[in-house]
Amino acid sequence: MRRLKVAVDIGGTFTDLVAHDAQSGELLTVKTPSTPPSFIDGVINALEKAGITPDEVAIFKHGSTIATNAIIERRGAKTGLVTTKGFRDVLGAGRANRPDLFNSNWDPSPPLVPRRHVLEVRERVDYEGNVIEELDEDDVRAAARKFKRREIESVAVAYINSFMRPEHERRTKEILLEELGDGAFVCTSSDILPEIREFERTSTVAANAYLMPVIDSYIDKLGAALREWGYEGELYVTHSGGGVVTARAARGVPARICHSGPAGGVIGGLLVGGLSGFDNVITFDMGGTSADLALVHDREPTLSPEWRVDWNIPILFPAIDLVAIGAGGGTIAWVDAGGSLRAGPQSAGADPGPACFDKGNLDPTITDAHLYLGRLNPESYLGGDLEIRPELAEAAIARLAEKLDLSVAKTASGVLRIANANMTSATHLISVERGHDPRDFALVAGGGAGPLHAVEIARELRIPQVVVPPTPGVTSALGILHVDLRHDLLAPVLQQIKHLDIEALRRTFDRLTAEATGILAAESIPDERRSIELSVDARYYGQTPYMNLRLDRVPTNAAEVDSLVADYRSRYENEFGYQLPEDVATVEIVNARVAAIGVTDDVELPTSERSGDTEAARKGARAVYFDETAEFTDTPIYDRSRLAAGARIDGPAVIEQTDTTVLVPPGARASVDRYLNVVIEVSAGGDPAPAGVAVGAAKGE
Repeated sequence: MRRLKVAVDIGGTFTDLVAHDAQSGELLTVKTPSTPPSFIDGVINALEKAGITPDEVAIFKHGSTIATNAIIERRGAKTGLVTTKGFRDVLGAGRANRPDLFNSNWDPSPPLVPRRHVLEVRERVDYEGNVIEELDEDDVRAAARKFKRREIESVAVAYINSFMRPEHERRTKEILLEELGDGAFVCTSSDILPEIREFERTSTVAANAYLMPVIDSYIDKLGAALREWGYEGELYVTHSGGGVVTARAARGVPARICHSGPAGGVIGGLLVGGLSGFDNVITFDMGGTSADLALVHDREPTLSPEWRVDWNIPILFPAIDLVAIGAGGGTIAWVDAGGSLRAGPQSAGADPGPACFDKGNLDPTITDAHLYLGRLNPESYLGGDLEIRPELAEAAIARLAEKLDLSVAKTASGVLRIANANMTSATHLISVERGHDPRDFALVAGGGAGPLHAVEIARELRIPQVVVPPTPGVTSALGILHVDLRHDLLAPVLQQIKHLDIEALRRTFDRLTAEATGILAAESIPDERRSIELSVDARYYGQTPYMNLRLDRVPTNAAEVDSLVADYRSRYENEFGYQLPEDVATVEIVNARVAAIGVTDDVELPTSERSGDTEAARKGARAVYFDETAEFTDTPIYDRSRLAAGARIDGPAVIEQTDTTVLVPPGARASVDRYLNVVIEVSAGGDPAPAGVAVGAAKGE
């Protein structure tokens, strides 16, 4: 009987499944439409479509956008916040930044906790952890009674400087649970995020409280659905740092699992790029709703100490550093008040979806543009599981073309060019603007829509190769299959290097390491599968942001501390282009971090030694529009499932498969490696000479 490791990733449009049998090496992949609002139905549908039985599942890992979407769409719990008297407006004031400096009509998104639900309590701790004013427990009880009358579902507690002395927050939590009842949801900043930066700490614990009832209910329903299906094992949930936690841990820190699916996509892209021989990759995962991009250097994804779900809603948990933009297959094209063509960020999502889905949406989307331009096969879209109507796509684009006074083909092409420009800008942000040359990287294209856009983006940035995995539509699920169990712990240090107490730093790391070891023991992780990673957060003293620096071991002498400082200065110069003089700015250690990791088995992806005639994979030809020719060109179509290792294809060409379509434009060349990845040589420096026969009149050009 098969013993399968199963990973399921729920996106806004599709639910993806990857299952691997370590004994036989069998790799199953399934893509099925998501089922909003009950996304859990999509999970069961994917399992059944894959033909998996409950007794075959050895481990089940899950990634979802439900936490992120709950914040973006403001569908979280009715939340209250308890804070120190005089600090009621910390959450509402935020930071003095804005997404568009010159947009005077911009209105900020509301905070997750309205001001009327932020209640003050008399207590005070100074920056060194000394108690200036004891906690007034009567104030806490009065706040609890107000919350109860207002039917508050979840409460966050964030006191000033509580990261240095958590006793007041812990006692407040006890009182709130007494007053509100055991079923209440309460979390404290000293438990969730014991570090400096008052606003960011308050924002993180508020977001955590906002999500607790939502994620608790979701995990209950998912667990019940899996048990009803027949699976009784542990449920693991991926988090933003590129690891998984148990469902039990996810209930307590739900803000940690935001961005779980995109993080899986980065791990999947890293894996695929490495198998194709590229240690430096830019991962590009474009699905139905959004596109996620991240940079991996020397097979290590960049971790960011914070990220933002929405404007002024930072979450300070370690997260894979990625950029997400509103560009997916369901992204809607429109004309602004000035008569300019735009694409996104609005999306038709999974329901109603693109116009060609015939579910009520009349606006043209990126998918509709590809379909009209001949790049998608309406008869085999999503393996034939989803019927699409090309005439509805054409009608939607024609209405847009009429507003622009352009031909339908040029309008559809313009939609794609604008989407590509948006994604190129995002790729520039994570590479060039952070000190990396894109020419030193390969672009790994994942998601159902990524392989349709990847070569054009690579050409703009002079990226020489594009790698398309065998199942690019399920790259996130593939990454989730590979991620390790990971818990991140931290403790504040807040010492300048010139005053650093090395022995105190060692004791801090010893305490965190002991806690990490206890967590792995509680999760029943065998000793041989345990790993402990050490790091520190460092910054120039006086600055707000900091960088995370990995440690091989805790510094034990002045020379090792100097080496740490040199590493920070080098990283700082690489990202910002300069260093501050040592006599002007000293380096400060902000936090000590320890990651408790339960190492999972590597999934050995199958290789193929079979050879075959490339022409045998050719399915025929159809008219496809390319910007290089500015007309419809008779283009060969290939069945990817019949392409053997070693196959070579010169563009223009279209390679079709169940979960996506790979576009090889004129001037590019594709080859298939032994892992059946399609590696496309972009040849951006050349003048692509279009092959094929022009058939521009086929669609009235």
